[in-house]
Amino acid sequence: MNAFALTPDQRALAAEVRGYAAGELRALAEAGQPGRVNRDLVKAMGRLGLLARLFPGAAAGLRSREASATDLCLLRESLATQCTEAETALALQGLGSYPVLQSGRDEQVSRWLPAVAAGDAIAAFALSEPGAGSDAAALALAAEPDGDGWRLTGTKTWIPTHQRPTSTRCSPGPRPAPGPGG
Repeated sequence: MNAFALTPDQRALAAEVRGYAAGELRALAEAGQPGRVNRDLVKAMGRLGLLARLFPGAAAGLRSREASATDLCLLRESLATQCTEAETALALQGLGSYPVLQSGRDEQVSRWLPAVAAGDAIAAFALSEPGAGSDAAALALAAEPDGDGWRLTGTKTWIPTHQRPTSTRCSPGPRPAPGPGG
C-alpha cells in the first residue's frame, strides 16, 4: 500500500500560500472592519492568484469547470494556519461562485468567474430562510420566469458577504411546495 504524499508542486504551493497569508493577507485582515466584507483582502487574494485556484479552468477562460479537491484543501489549510480571515474569504467566494461554475450558462461563467477570480466581484450565497434554516428541502423562496429574467419571492436570512455583494447565488425551494418531496 502506497502512502499519500504531496507532490513537490503542492508542497511549494502550500509554502507560498502560507507566506502570503502570514504577511500581506494577515496585515490586510487585521486592518479590516469586523462584520464587513474586507474588499482589500479579497482584492489582494485575487491579485495573488489565490481566488483563481477555486476554478482554474473557468478563471482562465477555458471550457474546463473542474478543480482539484486536494489542491483546494491544501489552499484552504495553508491559508487557515496563518490567517483565518483569508481562509474564510476564500471559502465564501467559492461558496457563492460554485453554483455558477457547476450549473451556470457559459455567458454567466465568463461574466462572473473571472471577476471573482480577480477579486473584483464579491460572491454571496443565500440558503437560510426563516423557519427552514439551512434545510434545502424546506425552502419556500420561489423562482419564477419573469420576462427575460426571474422573479424571486420570499425571504432569506444570514447571508455571508451580504453588505454589498456583486453577485448572489440564491437557493429557491423545490416546487410545487416547500418540504421534503415538495
